[in-house]
Amino acid sequence: MNNILLDSKYYRFWYEHTEVTAKPHVTTQLRRFGNYLQVRGFEGELDFDKFHASQSHPGSFRPIQEYFIDQYVEYLRIDFQATKYVMYNAISALKNFFKFQYDMELILHNPMVDYPNPYYDRPIKNTALSKEECLALLNTALKKDPFFHQEFVLIWFMLITGIRNTEVRFLSPRSVNLESRIVLIQEGQKGKPRSTSITTALSEELKRYMNHPNYTAWAQKGNDTLFFREKYPLTKNSLLKIVKNLCMDAKLSRVVTPHDLRRTSGYLMQSAGIDMIAIQRQLGHQIMSTTLRYVPPLYDLAEILVWTGDSDS
Repeated sequence: MNNILLDSKYYRFWYEHTEVTAKPHVTTQLRRFGNYLQVRGFEGELDFDKFHASQSHPGSFRPIQEYFIDQYVEYLRIDFQATKYVMYNAISALKNFFKFQYDMELILHNPMVDYPNPYYDRPIKNTALSKEECLALLNTALKKDPFFHQEFVLIWFMLITGIRNTEVRFLSPRSVNLESRIVLIQEGQKGKPRSTSITTALSEELKRYMNHPNYTAWAQKGNDTLFFREKYPLTKNSLLKIVKNLCMDAKLSRVVTPHDLRRTSGYLMQSAGIDMIAIQRQLGHQIMSTTLRYVPPLYDLAEILVWTGDSDS
């Protein structure tokens, strides 16, 4: 069965030019909206800028408006009897879809620019490390390897950048500009390539790490990853093991994962007063609502950003 939205230029362009990992799930929501358009009598080629006839001027047309979205939401709630979870996902999908269309200048008006989404609120699970846990982890890594500092640099790098498990494993030293303190992430990311930044102190430590004989021996064998374990590239399991073992050695009271370090990075930036847009960009989130789930107030973590290795600092 044809679907007026999925057959449109809007959907085709969105599908070809986005890297949304949940694309099939978003498509399900867009198909449902397309079915509603057909229920309302729309047919032919969809044009959101000349969406429907004006009630005051029946011969003229106007763009899709917020109240039409309201009608669709009511249709889901009453006629479709959708759960709050379905309602939340439906609104989220449309908000992102129309934002993309507007940003790409395919529509002149975004009907959902400030549209609320109160239907579902996932509980925030705070898995970020405390200030004391971060310092204990870093100090343990430093004492474990006081010469090469490999695990110390790895943990510090993940705390500062908020880089993902897959991103850090595939990161090339050629992607790290120590002068500008910019890291280009081109492999392992969920969306398109992006850049993230590091502190001056971390840049200096990375320079020392990359000039260490252990690292130069690794690079001279043709290996092109910034981090490795023993004589092999990092894997998902080896990275998990590094973090787990450090936590055990540091006598932390809970299991910590690499993703917890990413969450901690969000807290660090927020506690240092960094703008939410900058935090979203640093973490590589496509939508702000994801970033906001990373950054409830936890102000005492700011010190980690300028940590110097003194456990009493």
